[in-house]
Amino acid sequence: MSAVTIHKEHASAGNIRFRAVAGKNESFGRTAGEALDNLNAMYGDSGALVVVQQMQSDTYFSEEQFLRMRDLLNRSESLSEEERIELEKLVRAELIASAWRTEVLADALGR
Repeated sequence: MSAVTIHKEHASAGNIRFRAVAGKNESFGRTAGEALDNLNAMYGDSGALVVVQQMQSDTYFSEEQFLRMRDLLNRSESLSEEERIELEKLVRAELIASAWRTEVLADALGR
């Protein structure tokens, strides 16, 4: 099972489109669901489990961490080397937080 990320992009003439990415595969759609459906079509009828997490702080990733990561991501094209290292650390921390959230979800589903 591959992790999928979906990004909102501004296309030409102010139109918004969504890009779904899993590994080296990507697809586009007018909505996040359409982009995901197009990506799933590349994998055949294997099905998918979709967990949607709103990007916000929580018990596992603090408000301070979230706001700093968002700031660095918004300026990702012009970061200093120190800021790039900081962003990598924050991304790693968010990944660990995601693992904890997944653990809680698995327990709630009766693993």
